[in-house]
Amino acid sequence: MAMFNHFWRRTPPALFPSLLGLFGLSLAWRGAARVWDVPVQVGEWLGLGATLILLVTLSSYVAKLCIRPSVLWDDLMIDPARGSVSAGSMCAMAMAAFLLPYTSLGAFLVWWMALGLHLIYFISVVLILLRHHSTLSQVTPVFLLPAVGVLVATLAGPELGHIGFSRAVLVLSVPLWAIILVVSVWNGSRASVPQHHRSSYAVFLVPPALVALGVQELDGAPWFSTFWIVSNLTGLVLLPLIPWMARGGWSADWGNFCFPLAAFSAVQMLAIESGHGSFAQVLAVISLGAGSLLIPYVLIRTYQDWFAGRLAEATKAAVA
Repeated sequence: MAMFNHFWRRTPPALFPSLLGLFGLSLAWRGAARVWDVPVQVGEWLGLGATLILLVTLSSYVAKLCIRPSVLWDDLMIDPARGSVSAGSMCAMAMAAFLLPYTSLGAFLVWWMALGLHLIYFISVVLILLRHHSTLSQVTPVFLLPAVGVLVATLAGPELGHIGFSRAVLVLSVPLWAIILVVSVWNGSRASVPQHHRSSYAVFLVPPALVALGVQELDGAPWFSTFWIVSNLTGLVLLPLIPWMARGGWSADWGNFCFPLAAFSAVQMLAIESGHGSFAQVLAVISLGAGSLLIPYVLIRTYQDWFAGRLAEATKAAVA
């Protein structure tokens, strides 16, 4: 019992990025069922699995925070965890989008809970950065998740009636994303990036993909085409960097690959629906196929490491 107690009191934030990828994969397969002759149940079962895993994981992490709220501060002192913690609230936002066809009330409650958690995480990360003697030097790609991860809320926001909120998030996130991108690249060019942190550069694909998905929810077809192109260009730039990002072999930081790939795939499904032709078809097949292989693999290995007691130690997760 004492061993189990210590196990969940050290729930590592590194669990969330790969789980966020599974939610994204679920939404991508939902899109695939609209454009191809594939079973709609694939996306639904993936979403159900992600929801059940999130209920266990997020409950465990929130219980850890309830025992000692300052443990959040301890976790966020480690750079990769600044994105991983925020991925937890982003999972809940994605869960709200998944629940919409089944229960609008449940989606509404989960959506607001997720926004509240994300705001707490964002404020905490900002305070930590401001306390550093050189704030800008601490900005890395993982800061995109707490800063503009709220974009996931725009997937359910319009249907929940929060059109103005969703539009404001989209408008404000674009310049913030651009600033973080420039500062992160500048910082990375001036200092050597540790091998196991290089996968975080895949997160650059998340904002343009989420903006594309969000504007589509607001019936902004011209803007969707613009950000579809931006997503494709971002993916093209990142493609030759994959060997550099994956160098060093397996680590839980590979979770950073999961949601960008899933979001990119979901964008391609909408591009097919929007009439962008065979180019979108090819990108959709490649990204959905790669995501369907990579995301479950990373998720299973990450949770295996958690159950074996290795993940918390490897990621230096704080103890409540």
